[in-house]
Amino acid sequence: MSNILQSQSSPYLQQACQQPVNWQPWGKDAFRKARELDKPVIISIGYSSCHWCRQMSRDNYEDSYVASLMNRHFVCIKVDREERPDLDLFYMEASRMFNQSAGWPLHAFCLPDGAPFWCGTYFPKEDNGQGIAPWPQVLLRIAEHFREGRDELEENGQNALANLAHSNNANLSDPREWNKNSLIEAGQILCQAHDDETGGFTPSPKFPSPMKMDFLFALKESQAVRTNPNFSKRINFCLQKTLGAMASGGLFDHVNGGFFRYCLDRQWNSPHFEKMLSDNALLVSTYSRSWRNFQNPQDREVIQKTLAWIEREMSNPQGGYASSLSSETHQMEGAHYLWNHQELVQALGSKDAEEMKKIWGPFAKNTTDLYFPKFSNDCNLAADKQAEILEKLVRMGTDKPQRDEKMSCAQHALLVRAFTDAGLALGDISLLSRAEKLLKWMESAFLLPDGSVSSLLYPDQSNSSFGFLEDYTYWIEAILSFGAISEAFNLGKLKDWLEKAEILMHQTVGLFKDPNLPGYFSSSEEMENPWPIRKKSWYDHAMPSGNSSLLRCFSILGEIGSDSAKWCSEYQEALGGYPKLIKQSPDGIGHALCAQTEQAVGVVEVNGPIHLIQPVAEKMTNLSHRPVYFTQEKELSVRINQKKVEIKVSDHQELIEKLWI
Repeated sequence: MSNILQSQSSPYLQQACQQPVNWQPWGKDAFRKARELDKPVIISIGYSSCHWCRQMSRDNYEDSYVASLMNRHFVCIKVDREERPDLDLFYMEASRMFNQSAGWPLHAFCLPDGAPFWCGTYFPKEDNGQGIAPWPQVLLRIAEHFREGRDELEENGQNALANLAHSNNANLSDPREWNKNSLIEAGQILCQAHDDETGGFTPSPKFPSPMKMDFLFALKESQAVRTNPNFSKRINFCLQKTLGAMASGGLFDHVNGGFFRYCLDRQWNSPHFEKMLSDNALLVSTYSRSWRNFQNPQDREVIQKTLAWIEREMSNPQGGYASSLSSETHQMEGAHYLWNHQELVQALGSKDAEEMKKIWGPFAKNTTDLYFPKFSNDCNLAADKQAEILEKLVRMGTDKPQRDEKMSCAQHALLVRAFTDAGLALGDISLLSRAEKLLKWMESAFLLPDGSVSSLLYPDQSNSSFGFLEDYTYWIEAILSFGAISEAFNLGKLKDWLEKAEILMHQTVGLFKDPNLPGYFSSSEEMENPWPIRKKSWYDHAMPSGNSSLLRCFSILGEIGSDSAKWCSEYQEALGGYPKLIKQSPDGIGHALCAQTEQAVGVVEVNGPIHLIQPVAEKMTNLSHRPVYFTQEKELSVRINQKKVEIKVSDHQELIEKLWI
């Protein structure tokens, strides 16, 4: 018997449509039902490729007894976090306020009006000896507390709402408190937090940190770092150590290409096997910066294999790319990527199978017959022989992890930047052409008839009726990133791309700007079924925060946009959100720090004849990343942050030396 989720467009919600839980989609009807029945609400938030979301479903939601408890005592709402990132942001912050772990599936226990009074993540059906309360026990305890101690829960809910509203602006300060020295201090803090032994900027679990590393790459270009050899050397070490560890370890799929979500251990050996388009797009951009800085062949290989995986496994014949691949196959996490002895013998032959088993070792301590293939630098087997073996382990056929077919505007914008960054880094014009093609496809896929942006294109070809801050700002960043080099490669006019960016920028201001205080809300006031408190996203998570992304948009448009005075004013106002955050949590605002650093170093405009600007753009494959915007003109002129720079050169090499050396 199906529930009403069957009519939803989200693949994640449709996965639950046959469960015996009376799931409701987020909306006014669900909360009206909760008020009429006077029941507490369970809001379960997850996403399609999440292993623990699926495990929670198998353990609990598909069980008739557990479902009867949920239906009897609660109104149950299911939310796809990729469909409603605003709700995910709201309830995830609430979970942290209740000192609970943050992750998915996320469960918020709420009053009938949606105010959270307690949160949690994964719960087993029965006591598994790991100190996590069984889900049926949690349900009965909370139902009893709602009946017998409701006043306390209502107090919790009201306090949570007050704190969530306050946190929007808790760290605001005068923009004049910002200064360039804060960027150096932030870089020093990040480098101090670096794990020098195994790479990474946090303890386990180890997540890739593309925004932090992009900031450090930008900081390397500042005069303060260029003239400080010790600090420059330290930044280089942190970047190369972490990027090398990620590429060499289990985070990277050495057989199929692409990066997994994160690693459970400090040594980067044991990944959580889901793959996200967004993670891979961001990491392609970061490894592109690395290749331009260090010319490490491993970086180039990672870029090429990741882009090949994206095209092979994530592309749709009708255009666009899927959002993610599930971490599990046949209900086992990592089954697609792990090999047992018999499978290895069948694929490699007995001799090679035995040799590789010794090199790789068992995948985890609790198993002796599962192996995770990867390239090894600590063995005597030649690199080309290892590559040959890994190629034999690409699993063919249809037995692959399930793909979430919905398409995300924000993720496609990140992919445009990845194609652009990789095209410049590798000197590959075909990647730049793919970026242009994808930008044009996005207009047909995500622009609604009224000119506003849709966040998602579903498998049934319907669109979500609204967009979020990140959909707009990432798209603007993508346009600006591609527009920067478009004229150098005869791929359109910069002024045309700027016009598109500014149209979206004006919409962004109208939809998301807080009229009273610095910062932009994640959701529009006009959105259908909003939550009463609109949140502002200041911190980066798996993707950059919307307000961080805005800083780069304002910064670039303030230098080269047609309405530059307005965008300069917006940039200065937006800085008011960051002086305190730079001191308190620089590790959480890498994208904002990167934008501020690039602005401080200088946004470069190079105007000149094609025979001069094109060779400069082509040479950027081994020049460090800087925001450089090319325009075809008869005479050469250069401006940095709108100030004309007197440069007299006879060829492109002299121009490169003036700008980079």
